[in-house]
Amino acid sequence: MKEQDSIPKTAGLVSLFADLCSQDGSHGSAIDGLYLTRFSTTEVPRNSLHCAVFCVVAQGVKSVLLGEQRFLYDPEKYLLVSLDLPLVGQIEVASRELPFLGLSIVLDFEEIATLMRELDLPVESARPLPPGLMIGSLDDDLLDAVTRYAALLRKPAQIRPLAPLLRREIYCRLLLSEQGGLLRRMVVDNGKVQRVAAGLDWLRRNANRAIRMEELAREMRMSPSAMHSWFRAVTSMSPLQFQKQLRLQEARRLLLAEPMDAGTVSRRVGYESASQFSREYRRFFGAPPLRDVAQLRRSYLPAAQEKLAALSGSPEPL
Repeated sequence: MKEQDSIPKTAGLVSLFADLCSQDGSHGSAIDGLYLTRFSTTEVPRNSLHCAVFCVVAQGVKSVLLGEQRFLYDPEKYLLVSLDLPLVGQIEVASRELPFLGLSIVLDFEEIATLMRELDLPVESARPLPPGLMIGSLDDDLLDAVTRYAALLRKPAQIRPLAPLLRREIYCRLLLSEQGGLLRRMVVDNGKVQRVAAGLDWLRRNANRAIRMEELAREMRMSPSAMHSWFRAVTSMSPLQFQKQLRLQEARRLLLAEPMDAGTVSRRVGYESASQFSREYRRFFGAPPLRDVAQLRRSYLPAAQEKLAALSGSPEPL
């Protein structure tokens, strides 16, 4: 009995990585929206997240930063991000003997909304609005569904008929979990969360120019005071902090994609001071611009092209 207790509950998922993801890096898969990540060291650049996503760790520990808040997740916990937030992830525990192994599933809110209606799940709209990110306990049933979903990669002929069914099961278990309130609130029609999401999208499209809070409030169909309150409740940041992080992530994408110096890039994303840009970039990504980009290219090869595509707008999971 003691021997069984010593076996980690994610052992089945860990064994899949030996066949499916033997090289360090973040990799797409034959299942649309499913990504696998493996790293044998913590000495890798911080990576960015650009989508709503569900993340599970098979082995190791990872953290994400949302504004000034740091969240840790490991094989006992999952990460759920319900909005397109400017997050930065960092591997905290990894080694050659026990590399970090992670799996990410991009969320489809239309499918989740359909499932929620079918299940006739209530939404307690009077409750305080949850943040756009949360850490939940990874129970055995949810882990089993995730493991079976990833195991389809071993049997490509089964992906087309079975992947939608297993993804639906994963969504169902998330909705029915004790932390499912966040997902439910995200799909309520005409809710304040959707207004915040519209504001995030507007900020993303206008990240490189000075903005007035009245403009953003109009876009979110709220008063300026309500806009600030709801924006911070969901994102844990002020609109200006959010805009700054968007600018830094766009700068990183430009530095990876084009041969430009840091000063040129800083102006492209809306900074007036190159020195301020460099200071804030280093604080956010952990290294000065050019050094960070050089490390990123080395660490994520041979998947560099895939990551460039992710940075340019497609999801890049944590």
